Amino acid sequence: MSTTEKLIRKKLFQNEFLTQKLARFIGLPAIFFQNAPDDKSSGWDDMQYPRLVFVTDSADDSKRDYKKSLSVDIMCSAVNVMPEELEPHIKNALSGVFFTPEDGETFSAKWKSSQIFRDTVNDVLVLGMTVSFDIYEYPLQETSNPDPIISICNYAESWDNQLTVIGMTELPGIFVPERNKPAVWFSRGNKSISRQTNTVVWMDDEIIVHFFAPKLQDRMEWLEQFSQCIALAGELIMPDKSPMFIKQIKGNTDGDEISGQITISVQYGLLRRPAYAHTMISTKIK
Repeated sequence: MSTTEKLIRKKLFQNEFLTQKLARFIGLPAIFFQNAPDDKSSGWDDMQYPRLVFVTDSADDSKRDYKKSLSVDIMCSAVNVMPEELEPHIKNALSGVFFTPEDGETFSAKWKSSQIFRDTVNDVLVLGMTVSFDIYEYPLQETSNPDPIISICNYAESWDNQLTVIGMTELPGIFVPERNKPAVWFSRGNKSISRQTNTVVWMDDEIIVHFFAPKLQDRMEWLEQFSQCIALAGELIMPDKSPMFIKQIKGNTDGDEISGQITISVQYGLLRRPAYAHTMISTKIK
């Protein structure tokens, strides 16, 4: 089973620089979850440092149900590799990557900070650095039909077969977007009632678009192409075959792939369904 911990450890293992520089335990690079084995354990090779110990945590958050974080402790002795040499490789290994564990939602890690520390372990001076990341999850924000999110996800999947739609496209445990194979995720913005008639309630919704690609220029190119095609289409067909009209496309100059780069304002209708009444077929008077 590919748990969050196994996926993160696997991605760190894939970094050649880290695997060459780290000590080894039972023949594998010294990368551990939560706790490292005792320094006197027989599993160590000739040295016990440098090593990596990572942990994940969660806390309540006003904008989400909860907020997750990831921290990686780089632990080195004073006689070998320094933490500053390993830190950029950890950031590169974990940033811009989508992890999909079998026991949870797809998520990515965004570097937050790096802090140096010193400690003494079994009379060994340890020079360390804690590399901290924020974890962001990407669930499919599907609700009930007619659903604007499902509608734009379906459109995006048919728009370009090289585009990965997070929440819809089946992903491997570890997925890295590329220039020609980017990823997109759609989240919900504001919702309001526009107007009402006897037969239809017109809804105004905002869809926030998050595009993921290695470089800023790549993301800008894909965003421009996608927004132009949406604008030219003018409307999308919802799962119940009703139209969803494109009212406005607005770029967010301060936005990034986490907060969203463009907002699409759409309008669609909810049909009022009359209450069902049994029809009187005949009467019988005695």
